[in-house]
Amino acid sequence: MSTTGAPIRFGARDPSLMHTDALFDLCVAFLAVVAAVSAFAVWTPFGIAATFLLTLILSIALPASIPVIIACAFLYQNLVVAWFTPFVPDDNTFDALRGANFVILMTAFGIFLVASFQYRVRALTDLRPWLLFNFVLCGTVCFYFALGVLNGGPKDAVIYFRNTITPLACFHIAVLAASLYPLDLRKSIFWLCVGAIVYGYLEQIFRMDFLSLFHGDLYIQRGLKEQIEAGVWEKALRETGFVLRGLEDTMMTTFFNTRFFSDLLPPIFRNGGPNFHPISYAYGLSIMSAWLLFKGRWLLPIAALPLLLVVGSKGATFMLVVALGARLIYRPSRAELALTAVIALAVSWTTVAVVYGATHGDYHVLGLIAGVREFLSNPFGQGLGLGGNLSSTSLNLDWDRAQGEGVASIPVESAVGVMLYQMGIGSFAFFGFLAALAATARRQLIETGEPDFLFAFVIIVTVSANAVLQEEAFFSPLALGFCLLLVGISLGTRWREAATARSHIPD
Repeated sequence: MSTTGAPIRFGARDPSLMHTDALFDLCVAFLAVVAAVSAFAVWTPFGIAATFLLTLILSIALPASIPVIIACAFLYQNLVVAWFTPFVPDDNTFDALRGANFVILMTAFGIFLVASFQYRVRALTDLRPWLLFNFVLCGTVCFYFALGVLNGGPKDAVIYFRNTITPLACFHIAVLAASLYPLDLRKSIFWLCVGAIVYGYLEQIFRMDFLSLFHGDLYIQRGLKEQIEAGVWEKALRETGFVLRGLEDTMMTTFFNTRFFSDLLPPIFRNGGPNFHPISYAYGLSIMSAWLLFKGRWLLPIAALPLLLVVGSKGATFMLVVALGARLIYRPSRAELALTAVIALAVSWTTVAVVYGATHGDYHVLGLIAGVREFLSNPFGQGLGLGGNLSSTSLNLDWDRAQGEGVASIPVESAVGVMLYQMGIGSFAFFGFLAALAATARRQLIETGEPDFLFAFVIIVTVSANAVLQEEAFFSPLALGFCLLLVGISLGTRWREAATARSHIPD
């Protein structure tokens, strides 16, 4: 497809065509996810091969639909996996089912990497530096992945390779797709968000009765079995006296998931969302709501707020609150004021959280301190998979001792701390990439006045602030990965239209 064509305005398309495209993209996306998970349920090697082939075909035939397919896979894949729970008794096969979306992502990433060398891509001068930056950063991640395999366990290294490469792959796919093809995700994101919000309210109201309709209760029960075998609830009994009485108890928590409200308010049911992970679900809701907010839609962001409060993700709620504030005060004539306010709020939020956590023995702060300490002792880095909540190296971490000493034995809970520990000086390339994206969003906002770039700035700054004390902020696909997917589309669209405008200037 040609990259030329005179745009009416930023991201503009015919509304009727946009509605049709959105329905088509969403149908293709959901069917692709169902097909991929079904193939994995038959046999894992067959699932990998079938998902690779399916994604290859879709990437070639419908390249402009790939960002929607990826977003749908991130948000709704585990809902499909839940249907298969009674029919997949083997735990390894069940875990493989949940990896289908990563195969979709990496297959599309590989195809778009190859497409990066096309002449029409090289002709987009604004795009080239970002592709080169992404290549270098991916190479850095691969190096530390190899180091992690050598220094630790291959399984842990693979887990953190997936966590770290996902945002980079999302950005590369999105920015390249939007640079080559006219993309408008307003309807697609709207319906994805509607589905997530409706699911959330149904889950909150009907709880296990709702989840049992598609074997969601069995999905949770499988996770509970793993926790029991790992001694999680036995440890909770010793430390807090909490007795696990049933499946629903695993989803009950205090308001905002903090002890401060434990004596003031009764326990609440914590939504897991269609992806069956509360924090990731909250980030997905927050990012979609903020994106729609800057597109002029207010109803869905307001409807999402109660769900964010119930889930209790402080970081995701902070993100949406900042987005609401920025949207209210933003005017093209005072863009700098909005940007400065966002940075001030992010810095204040992080500073208060760190100071409060340091004086109260908060696990997240103890993990951050460990990351900084280990970085100073070994700036080169340990390799991916060492340290972190998802690594086997953190299973025997003694939190009582950590609180007594004021530092954890290894970095956990903090994405920044874990990344400093694993990638050392290489992590600064990752941090620099995000800082450069935020600076570019700021410049584009001032030049164009388009709210899309205020969204990009707000989300990158707030998710980075949250990453100081939360692993999910960087390592959940529905957090930084989803964020960079949408940011890449905004930047790619801008550069494509700028190239089109230049091509129409008479000599």
